[in-house]
Amino acid sequence: MMNEEIVKGDVVKWGDQSQYLSAPIRKQGSQVRPEARLLWATPDPLGAIAAVGRMFKGFPTYSLDDITDEDRRLYWEESFKSHLRAPHEFVQFHFFVEGVTRSHTHQMVRQRTATFAQESLRFAVKECLANEVPLPPSVMGNEIAEQFWNQTIAEIDRAYTALVNAGIPAEDARGLLPHATPTRLHWRTSLMDLIHHAGNRLCTQAQFEWRILMVSIMKAIRTYHNHGITQWQFQLIGQPTPQTFAPICYHTGKCEFKAIFDRPCSIRDRVDANTAAGRPSDEWGIDRMKVIGGVLQDTIDIGAIQPEEWLLDKDAAR
Repeated sequence: MMNEEIVKGDVVKWGDQSQYLSAPIRKQGSQVRPEARLLWATPDPLGAIAAVGRMFKGFPTYSLDDITDEDRRLYWEESFKSHLRAPHEFVQFHFFVEGVTRSHTHQMVRQRTATFAQESLRFAVKECLANEVPLPPSVMGNEIAEQFWNQTIAEIDRAYTALVNAGIPAEDARGLLPHATPTRLHWRTSLMDLIHHAGNRLCTQAQFEWRILMVSIMKAIRTYHNHGITQWQFQLIGQPTPQTFAPICYHTGKCEFKAIFDRPCSIRDRVDANTAAGRPSDEWGIDRMKVIGGVLQDTIDIGAIQPEEWLLDKDAAR
C-alpha cells in the first residue's frame, strides 16, 4: 500500500511551475470516446483537385472561379481511376482529435507525412483520471474484468495524484499512467494521406479504437461548416466509398494481410473469392454467384460483405 503520509500529508503545488491542469476530456454519454473535429480545410478542395487534373490535360487554371462544379465532380471521380495521387495532396485537413488513448497516438504519429501537436503529460496534469480512462470494448460488460480494470485505474490515479501533489514533477509521475490515458492532439494531413491511412486503419487488423475515430472523421468532414459555399464538396468527400473510407482491400481489390504473422479476418475468404472472380470492390456488397468466362458457376457462392462486419465488429480479426 502507498505511504499514507504522502497521501494525507501537506500538498505541495507543484514541483514544476510550468505544469497546468489538463482540461477534462469531453465525454460522449458516460464514456470518453475518440472524436474528431475538423477545424480547417482547403476552402475549395474539389476545385484544387480539378485544377491539377486539368493541367495534366494541358489546360492551365488561373483562378478556381473558372472551374465549373461539373468539372469539380468530374475530376473527383476521375482522380480515383489513375495511380497518380498528386491531386489529392493539394487538399489539406486540420483536425482536432480528442478522447483517443496514448496507445492510439503512439500508432497515429507513425504517419510521417502528417504534422502533429499533442498535449504533453510533462506539463498537463491529469485530474480525476479514474473518471476519464475508457473501458475497452472487450472489458465492457464483463463484470469480473471491469472490476479488475476499475480498481487498478483507481489505484494508479491515487498514486499519480499523490506524487504530483507531493512535488514530484508530472514528467516523472506520468511514468505511472497507463497506455489507456485519454489525450488530445492536432493533426494536419492531406487527403491523399488520409485515404491511405483510412485504408490501413479501417482494416480489421487495426485496433477497434481506430474504426471509432475514422467514423468520427468522416462525420467531421461531412458536417464541416464552410459558410455554405462549398459545403456540398465536404459532404461528398466525407462519404464512405470503396475508394476512400474503406479497408485497404477495397482500395487494392485484394487482401493485403496474408503473411503468417498477420491476424485472421472475418471477411478475408469472401475478399479472396471476389478477387478470384475479378469483381471490383464496389460490387462486394452484392450477393452474387461466381461468374467465369460468362458462365454462372452454380457451385460457388460469394456472399455479400456488409460494411458493419469490418466497421462495427471489434472481434473481426480474432
